[in-house]
Amino acid sequence: MLILDFYPSQGSFSPGETITLLVELETAIQQAATLRVFIQHFTEQSIVIERSLRLAPGEKTIQLQWIPQAKPAGYSARLEIISADDSPVLYATTAFDVLWSWTDFPRYGFLTDFSAAGADPEAVLKKLTRFHINGLQFYDWQYRHDYLLAPTEEYIDPLGREMSLASVRNLVNAAHRHGMAAMPYLAIYAASSDFWRTHLDWALYDQAGNSIAFGENFLGLMDPTSGSPWSQHLLAECTRALQSIPFDGLHIDQYGDPKQGWDSKHKSVDLPRAFVDFVQSESDQHPDQTIVFNAVGNWPIEALAESAVDFMYIEVWPPDVEYHRLAEIVLKAGRLSHGKPVVIALYLPASSAANNLLADAVIIACGGTRIELGEEVRLLSDPYFPKHEEISPDLYSALRQLSDFTIRNGEWLRPYTLSMSEKEIWVEAELNPEFISTDDSIMTVARRYPKSLIVQLVNFNGLDSHPRWDEAHPFPTPCLKVHIRIQVSQRPSQIFWDCPEKDDRPQALDFEYANGKLTFQVPQINFIGLITIHD
Repeated sequence: MLILDFYPSQGSFSPGETITLLVELETAIQQAATLRVFIQHFTEQSIVIERSLRLAPGEKTIQLQWIPQAKPAGYSARLEIISADDSPVLYATTAFDVLWSWTDFPRYGFLTDFSAAGADPEAVLKKLTRFHINGLQFYDWQYRHDYLLAPTEEYIDPLGREMSLASVRNLVNAAHRHGMAAMPYLAIYAASSDFWRTHLDWALYDQAGNSIAFGENFLGLMDPTSGSPWSQHLLAECTRALQSIPFDGLHIDQYGDPKQGWDSKHKSVDLPRAFVDFVQSESDQHPDQTIVFNAVGNWPIEALAESAVDFMYIEVWPPDVEYHRLAEIVLKAGRLSHGKPVVIALYLPASSAANNLLADAVIIACGGTRIELGEEVRLLSDPYFPKHEEISPDLYSALRQLSDFTIRNGEWLRPYTLSMSEKEIWVEAELNPEFISTDDSIMTVARRYPKSLIVQLVNFNGLDSHPRWDEAHPFPTPCLKVHIRIQVSQRPSQIFWDCPEKDDRPQALDFEYANGKLTFQVPQINFIGLITIHD
């Protein structure tokens, strides 16, 4: 008997909803077996689900179900299969969570293939539930930037791709069946070249009075000022799209430049104000829908943080190429937005596995998540999303471990009050002397909770003193037996350690406490690890 896979049926679940866990098995002979699943919330007592079966030869998928308490929480799940012939116990692990709304802890993915001949929607989305994706950006699904809905069921997009509205609807409906929100892409000020040239009085101009093209006249930029003809037109197009297709909101894009514009009468256009006003208009017109706006290059983050967006979405570009800047961007967005979730977009090649995993570790440690995987579990590696890349089996496995770790610890990882550790709490991580280390070898991020202190560790050991996510680098050197010293006001009751490589169960750590200083040792850090200190 082989366990082919073990994963939840949805990206996330709602309170009171039945949890369905899927077990994919292959058996060579008919045999009896007992399937036992241990479901655990942090270090609480496990809940055991057991089912005895007689299995026929071949491949099969078995469903195991459980109804949790009606409150948000993250869980680990460990499957054990015991055969009647005393064969070795087989096991596999996964995770799942329960959320009031997917925007409370967004794990954003993407789709780009909306052709009539595209892959089966069920198969496409089933692959993404393994990574706990609970929201999908439908990238470039639209007929035109200025007319979102096509006039016919079958249509050709501006880049010549064959598209189908039936495929879009099927993917939206399949997303809902798999616990994922469907978010249609649009650009706030982009119009097709023909529309732009016939509406130059609606257009956006530079200081010299020239209308602004984008992509070698592929698109023209329009004036998005609140109340402008273009703004009213696009708002109406959004309403048409939301009424025609059961999307769950709007993903609104911009291009980062220009940062200043003028209207056709050469009146200055305040673009950050226009962005915020458009978000507010959409929120007012569609109060039950999720609204997201792309802060390209982290601009204009201050304005968007105070807007009606449901979570912060930031596309990071040079010159913010060092990992410490990535951390600062995530932390700042959480603070400016008063604790809204943060999703980061980075474009990294699939060949740079170490960069992808270390970028993820930094983002997760700082309370964010990353839009990373899409259809066929391919990597987002280019700002034109259809240029996604295949990932290696090793990166696939590492990303699954990381996603399970993130979900089972989600309650500790969401923003709340975040700080770089040196600003609010003294944390010192000392490497085993056999490793060459610098003061920058381990990044620490601390979170304070009413009865707990959470410390995330990210490993930079063996890398340059200022490593960059945009330049290929080796894997960090694993840190063994890392000695931790933390200044705390009282002796804790328990300390636990978790990391992606641990499968599912936090490990209790021995510790010493004297004179306000807590000392203990964590066994190993590859990329990221989580310490939970309980009063």
